[in-house]
Amino acid sequence: MTIAAYIDLNPVRAGIVSDPVEYRYCGYGEAMGGSKMARRGIARLVGGRESWGRVIERYRVIVFGKGYVRDAVKENRGVDVEKTRKILNEGGKVSQSEALRCRVRYFSDGAVLGSKEFVQGYFESHRDRFGAKRRDGPRRMKGSDWGDLTCIRDLRREVFG
Repeated sequence: MTIAAYIDLNPVRAGIVSDPVEYRYCGYGEAMGGSKMARRGIARLVGGRESWGRVIERYRVIVFGKGYVRDAVKENRGVDVEKTRKILNEGGKVSQSEALRCRVRYFSDGAVLGSKEFVQGYFESHRDRFGAKRRDGPRRMKGSDWGDLTCIRDLRREVFG
């Protein structure tokens, strides 16, 4: 869900729209426009066989950090990257919804993202591409609470761009 929310927020980060529902070329906008295929896709991400209302409510918490309220969208238009960097430099963390509104290098430079098991499986099947000292694949992602999401690369600086 986190990766899908990051992708759905691409047009917001790019400044094309202030709300991803306004961008019909993303899964969220398509689903909110009534596309059954897009709705099924989001439902598969969320899991379970809940009503569409409950599914989209759960997904909106990932995208917006709370339930969908028009004022919350206006208030969350973007994140001050300098403020975010300051918080991180002081050892703090930003919320996942704030982090997703920034360019997160893990999603572009992290190379492989997924559960610990998924990343470890990739590491083991491509062991020859890593140094002899490296013992395992998954690396914790910094800067926010990413849940169970890990990546193969340990980014040491400038997690948010």
